[in-house]
Amino acid sequence: MSITSPAPRDEWRRLLAADPQAVATQTPEWLDCLCARTGRETKRSGARPWKTVDASRLYDLPGGRRGVLPLVARTVAGVPVAEESFPYGWGYGGLVAEGGVTADDCRVVLADLARRPVVRTGVVPTSLAGAAWADAAPERAIRVPYTAQVVDLSPGYDHLWEKVFKRQVRNSVRKAERFSLDVRRERGDDPDGVGVRAFAELYGQQVDRWAAQRGQPLWLAHRVAAAQDRPGQVAAVAAAMGERCVVWSAFHEGRPVAVNVVLQHGRHALGWLSAMDDALSRETLATYVLHTRSFADAAAEGVHWFHMGESDPGSAPERYKAYFGAASISYEALRFERLPLTRADKGLRHVVAKASEIHARRREAARDR
Repeated sequence: MSITSPAPRDEWRRLLAADPQAVATQTPEWLDCLCARTGRETKRSGARPWKTVDASRLYDLPGGRRGVLPLVARTVAGVPVAEESFPYGWGYGGLVAEGGVTADDCRVVLADLARRPVVRTGVVPTSLAGAAWADAAPERAIRVPYTAQVVDLSPGYDHLWEKVFKRQVRNSVRKAERFSLDVRRERGDDPDGVGVRAFAELYGQQVDRWAAQRGQPLWLAHRVAAAQDRPGQVAAVAAAMGERCVVWSAFHEGRPVAVNVVLQHGRHALGWLSAMDDALSRETLATYVLHTRSFADAAAEGVHWFHMGESDPGSAPERYKAYFGAASISYEALRFERLPLTRADKGLRHVVAKASEIHARRREAARDR
C-alpha cells in the first residue's frame, strides 16, 4: 500500500469534493490553524517545548480509490511523540475518501496508525461516520465514548419549523421578537469582525461563571482558559476559513447577548463554539433565535446535517438540543497508546473535579459562619 505524507494539498481538496461525508474540520485550512495555534509561545507559558506539524497521510486504498487522513503530529526536538486526527478539543478528523468512507477503508488506516512509532495516535471521527470506524477497530484500540446531537435538515427549514421543532422553540422565537434583537451573520473573514470580538467578550464572562458553578478557584479557571485560548482560536479559524466559517451574533441595546460559530462544508454544518451572557440570553431568548436562523441559512445552502456538538445522555444540554429535533448518536474516538495516557488523563480529571468540590464546600462553609 502506497502512503504519502504530508498529503498533497491538491489531491486532498479533490477528495474533499468527492466525499459526501466530509466536514469543515477535515480541510487543510483547519489543519493549518491547528498547527499554528498549538505549541506557540504565549505571554503566560513562554516558549513551549513542542511543535504541532502537518502529518496528513494520503492512502492508495483497495479497489483503486484514494483517501486522505488529516493528521497532526506533536513533536519534541523534532521527534514525533503523538499523532492524532485530531487532538482533544479540535473537532472531528477521520478519513476523507472518494464516495465516502467504508469500514474496509478504516481498517487500512487503523492498521497503519497502530504501527506508528509514537506514544499515542488516534482518530476522532464524526458521529455519522462512527459506525464504520467502530466496526473496523481492532481489539487493542482504546475506545472513548461520546454522544453527539445532529439535526436532519434535508426535509427543509419550513418542515422543521412546522413539524420538528418543539412548541417551546416556536414560542421562544416569537417572544424574542419583542426585544428587537440585532442579529448579525458574518463570514469569518469579514473585516468588521463584530461577532468575533463579541465572542471574546462573552467567553471571558463564561469562564468566571463556570468557575463559580464548579467551585473552581478563579485563578485556575483563568489559567486553563488562557491555555485553551478559545477566543484566539475563533479569530484564527474565522480568518482562515472565510465563507466556510459563519459567525452568528445577537445584540440587545448595543450589548452582546450570544454568539454561535458555525463551520460549513458540503452537506454538513458544525456548531463549533458558542458564548453567551447567561442572564441576558435567558431574558431575550436569543439562543433560540440564533439556532433557528443558522438552521434556516444552512438548509438554504444545501446542508443536510447540522451537528450541534456533544452532550452527555440525559443532560440538560441534550434535552435543549432535542427541542430542535436533534437526534443523539453514540460513537467512539479510537486511540492506540504505548503509555496509559487516557487512563492518566481520566484520573487527573477526577482529581480536579474532587478538588473543585472541596473548594466549593469550603467556600459555602465560610459563607455560613
